[in-house]
Amino acid sequence: MTFTFDEIPADWLAPGTFMEVKPNYRTVGVLPWPVRNLIIGQKLAAGTLAPGQIVEITRPEEAIALFGLGSIGAEMVSAFRKANKTQPLFVTALADAVDSVKATGTFTFAGAVPQPVVLRFRVGGRQVRITAAPADTVTQLATKLAAAINADTACAATAASALGVVTCTARHGGEVGNDIDLRVDVAAQAVPAGLTVTVAAMAGGTGNPDIEDALDLLPGAWYTDVSFPFNDATNVQAFAAWAIGRFAALARLDVHGYVAKRATYGQAGTFGQLTNCPFLSALALKASPTSSWEIAAAAHGIAAFHLTNDPARQLRSLVLPGVVAPDPADQYSDLESELLLRTGVTMLECLADGTVTIGRMITTYRRSALDIADRAWLDIMVPKTMSRIRYDWRGYMSLMYPRAKLIEDEHEAAFATREDDDEETGNAVASPRRVHGSWAARCRLYGERAWITDVDRTIKESAFEVDADDRNRLNSRQQVMIVGSLMVSAGSLEFQV
Repeated sequence: MTFTFDEIPADWLAPGTFMEVKPNYRTVGVLPWPVRNLIIGQKLAAGTLAPGQIVEITRPEEAIALFGLGSIGAEMVSAFRKANKTQPLFVTALADAVDSVKATGTFTFAGAVPQPVVLRFRVGGRQVRITAAPADTVTQLATKLAAAINADTACAATAASALGVVTCTARHGGEVGNDIDLRVDVAAQAVPAGLTVTVAAMAGGTGNPDIEDALDLLPGAWYTDVSFPFNDATNVQAFAAWAIGRFAALARLDVHGYVAKRATYGQAGTFGQLTNCPFLSALALKASPTSSWEIAAAAHGIAAFHLTNDPARQLRSLVLPGVVAPDPADQYSDLESELLLRTGVTMLECLADGTVTIGRMITTYRRSALDIADRAWLDIMVPKTMSRIRYDWRGYMSLMYPRAKLIEDEHEAAFATREDDDEETGNAVASPRRVHGSWAARCRLYGERAWITDVDRTIKESAFEVDADDRNRLNSRQQVMIVGSLMVSAGSLEFQV
């Protein structure tokens, strides 16, 4: 066997014992996944984070200074950190569009209270309370509520009152403000007989920022998971196109996005079908007290954490911390949830205690490039597992064959290693057979982690060859079969008669 060295000259004459020290990567485990999370948030004028900046933050309170108190960006960071306390998080900001319009909604009081009572309300999920007295007129009640809303400077909306009507205005311009929930919190305190409070939902917001202004900052930057608050068609489709481009073979900047919407069943179906992207998950709830951008950030935090630990393991039953379930009457039915899955909307389940869990996190991919119904990329675990395998194999090849010569299997140097040891580097050469052996070893490692199944078959069906026209190029077709998930258990329970 002929040995090659990186540091010891082949013609060295001076006596001595010389030893290169270097690692042998033949049996290295799966390479760590360098997860990097990014939140694209909307900022208020008080936020210090200038558009175009990307900074890493560790604590939610940092986001208050960067995005502004009561901003969408600050709420997203808080929601993410409730779900994911350990992974690195970066943020970038977009200011309100110049021509944006702020959403508004109202509380309208009528009647009177028969006795002193504490009335409770929620604005964007944040509880607001006032004490109502029998002598209070509807104008006075509205004044009290507006003052209480404005006293909460972290609230996503401000308020003004006139003649018994409280008008709430989103702090941010754009469609995002339409997703701020307004409600009388009757679960905490019923409205007494004789008084009515009518709620008009937030609406009228238009002109979200352009997410491409943020995406343009990331042409070659590595971010594995990104959440954003803009659920309008233009921004969702722009992100999807960006994510698809990053997954391409020559880019290798795999990323997955998370976006959510406050939506009726019909609106949610339309939302899910805005894109056909394997690298974007869309979430929807009809009338959760929690704002849609917080839902997206919470899902982002949970998915990034657990899929980094195991990209092939489904996320079912995991709680989205801080996300409050809609009232039972506003929850999607089982049939609606099933049908929404078919339109690209992730299934969320609402528990009796008001918490929200992941039922089945999917992507928005539904159809092939030939417009044929296709479930190849349905579950988020598919792109996540493929990203991990591709990243690991690319890194392993760089470690094992950094300066290798490429030869055919028939070359005499290809037999310089033991026939039963395809991983031996020998003359610092690579051949199709040797690289195939390396691939076999990695597949067995992926199989041990239950990322893939039918390992022997995938190894056998994989193929490597030197390119017929370029002897510096090794072509391959590497097969894997991603492990399944226990999603449906179907059985026939029969009794004897």
